[in-house]
Amino acid sequence: MQVYGELPLSIDFMERIKQLTEERTESRAEEVARIRSYLASQSMRRTPAQLVETLQEAQQQFLTAVATVPDALLRTTPREGEWSAIDVLLHVRTIAAIDESAITAVLERGEKPPDIEDAIVPAPLETTRTELLADLERLRKQLIAVVLQADPETHLNITWSHREFGPMNWREWLLFARVHTLDHARQVQAIAAALGIQGNGVGHETGH
Repeated sequence: MQVYGELPLSIDFMERIKQLTEERTESRAEEVARIRSYLASQSMRRTPAQLVETLQEAQQQFLTAVATVPDALLRTTPREGEWSAIDVLLHVRTIAAIDESAITAVLERGEKPPDIEDAIVPAPLETTRTELLADLERLRKQLIAVVLQADPETHLNITWSHREFGPMNWREWLLFARVHTLDHARQVQAIAAALGIQGNGVGHETGH
């Protein structure tokens, strides 16, 4: 009996497939599904201490990106209608406050937090870089202290929702804080580049 194997494909054809694969842009729905899968698996695979470490690394990358933007350009947007660096900093500080309040409510009191609206508001003129950075540092320290003192398995049945990523428990939200922070670190880097500022690269949200 003759057994037929796969016919060999030409090198040109294989190169074209590779090119088309590389050129294909991931849709937002695919990106959300990929990140959601990452959050669900890695939040349970890693210990709370490891999740904290990834958040601290992401925050350092965000702070490095923000530090590249001088005060004179902190409120400058690359184009009309876009975010300035201080708008991004305010947003990250605001979400950090929500993270700290929500995760603390779950871990210390077993309360279900309200769902999250991840929205941007322009930074008021009286808002300063120093104030926002100090708040961000304080909020992260408070969150980390609560997480490291908690039972890693406690209250995982309590979830609250993100408008795109859906319901998540506290460990998923803690890892999402890393994703969110890195995303905005890259955004600040892009703002700086558009304004002609040179800076360091920032890692990917699911890089490790």
